[in-house]
Amino acid sequence: MAKLSFRESLRRYVPPWLSDRPGRIASFRFLYGIVSILDAGAEVLMQGVQARYPGLGTPTALPYIGRDRRIFRGPQQSDAAYAAELVRWLEYWRGAGNAYTLALALQTFLHPGAPRVRIVTRSGVWHTLAPDGELTQTRAEPNNWDWDSQTHPDHAGHWSDFWIIVYPPHFNDAGDWGASDGQTWGAGEAFGISASTGTIASLQRLVQQWKGAHTHCVCMILAYDSASFDPAAAPGALGMPDGRWGLWSKDDGSGGRVKSRRDDARYVEV
Repeated sequence: MAKLSFRESLRRYVPPWLSDRPGRIASFRFLYGIVSILDAGAEVLMQGVQARYPGLGTPTALPYIGRDRRIFRGPQQSDAAYAAELVRWLEYWRGAGNAYTLALALQTFLHPGAPRVRIVTRSGVWHTLAPDGELTQTRAEPNNWDWDSQTHPDHAGHWSDFWIIVYPPHFNDAGDWGASDGQTWGAGEAFGISASTGTIASLQRLVQQWKGAHTHCVCMILAYDSASFDPAAAPGALGMPDGRWGLWSKDDGSGGRVKSRRDDARYVEV
C-alpha cells in the first residue's frame, strides 16, 4: 500500500465545511499550505536518515562517508561504483595489510576498466589480481625479480620490499615533456602520464594505507605492454629487471648513460 503524504491525506481529516468543495475552497487551501510544510520537513528528515547509507541516500554525502571510512575515490569512479565500495568498507579493513586487499583497492581506484594488478616481492613471490577478480600467487624459482643488485647491493637483505605493476586500461601515455609540447613543470600534471599530480598523490596514499605496516613499496609500475613483467619469465629475460633498475640510467659501456628501465612503462615512486 502506497504511503500518502500529509497533503494527500488531508481530505480524510477535515470536516465537510472545510473540504475543497467547488466555490468554497479558501479554507482548504489555507490548511493545505500548512501541511505542505509538514511534508517538506518529513522529506528532509527522510533524506537525512538515508544520507548515511551509500547508494540509498544522496550522492552528495559520499565524500564525507568516504572520508570517515577512509576509502579513496578514483578520478573516474561513478557515484554507483564508489557507493558499492563504501558498502564493502569493513571487508577492506579486515584484509588491510595483505596483497589482495592492496591490489583490489588499486583496481577499484582505477575504475572503470578493472586493470590487472600484480604485486611482486624481492624474493620473487608474485600476486596477480585479474580483471575478473581472481587472485593467483606464484613463486619464481629461481627468483626472476632482480631490481637493484648491481646499483644497490646493500639492499639484498631488504626482504620486505615489494613492487606494484598495473596494466592497461589506465592513464594514457602523455608523451615527451618540454617546450615543444607546451608541458611545463608546476602545471599540475604528472610527468609522462595523463594524470594530475593530485591523482598520483592519492595513489601513493592508497598504497601506504593498504600495504602491510612492515613492508616497503619501492615503486609502482604503470605497464603499457600487457605481456610485460611475466611471473613465468626466466631470470635475466629481456624486459625484466637486470639488477640495474635501482637508478634511472646505467653506463652504456663507453662512458655514456642510457635508460636502465623499459620504455613502455612509467614508474611512480611511492
